[in-house]
Amino acid sequence: MDRDTASKIESDQDHKSRIDKEKDRALDKALEETFPGSDPVNVTQPPKSKHERRNEKSETSGGRSA
Repeated sequence: MDRDTASKIESDQDHKSRIDKEKDRALDKALEETFPGSDPVNVTQPPKSKHERRNEKSETSGGRSA
């Protein structure tokens, strides 16, 4: 094996190693942000309660009529 080929192989391995380390760091950060793992992240909003819907209607209609 010549020097250029050996150098290229080392360079490729270093690049893969850096990518693997970056992926590990990103995974660690994501796991820390979702700690504790038993509480899943809520990506949806719960439906509005009757009270919230009623208040929303009165705000758009200019208030309750007497």
